[in-house]
Amino acid sequence: ASPLTVSLEDHLLNTLRPLTTLLPEPLAAELTCVLDNASSPPPSVATNSSPSTPSDHTSPPTIPYALLTAISKWARSSAAERALASHEPPLRVQDYSMLALLAGTRTSPERKYPYVPPPSLDRQASRRRELGDRRAVSAVVNALLSIAGAGVATWWAADRMAWRNEWKVLLALSVAIVVASSEGILYLIWANRR
Repeated sequence: ASPLTVSLEDHLLNTLRPLTTLLPEPLAAELTCVLDNASSPPPSVATNSSPSTPSDHTSPPTIPYALLTAISKWARSSAAERALASHEPPLRVQDYSMLALLAGTRTSPERKYPYVPPPSLDRQASRRRELGDRRAVSAVVNALLSIAGAGVATWWAADRMAWRNEWKVLLALSVAIVVASSEGILYLIWANRR
């Protein structure tokens, strides 16, 4: 696995330049190497005098994340505070926190991630249509259950009142017809809004 890198943007480059004389030797040497690589143009750009085209796109300069972490840890030490304060002009310790160093950068800009095509309009339309069909079926089933439920409930209520069978049937059917007509009207309103 390749080490994690961060894009070396102009503001980060300007923030890190003064540290080459202040950092301890191993960190200073590594940072100097990274800054020198970032300031020299890539060979394809240096030899090509024509305006760049999308085909000669090169990856932006990067800096290892581990180096930024080491610089941030160093900046929190008391020796670093003294070194940053003695620099002319004085540098702020807060400018070297990980949050400040990573602000505006991109993680691993040199990596090429696979292309994920956006969902096609046909698939989106078929999904919407399928969802609309499901809603229509559930509305019809709901209406049928409401009609049957109203009729059975009316039959049961009339039975508890000891009505004769012909009156129970008549009342249950009339309630079911009223519920069916209201459900039909609601379905028509819903279908017209689609």
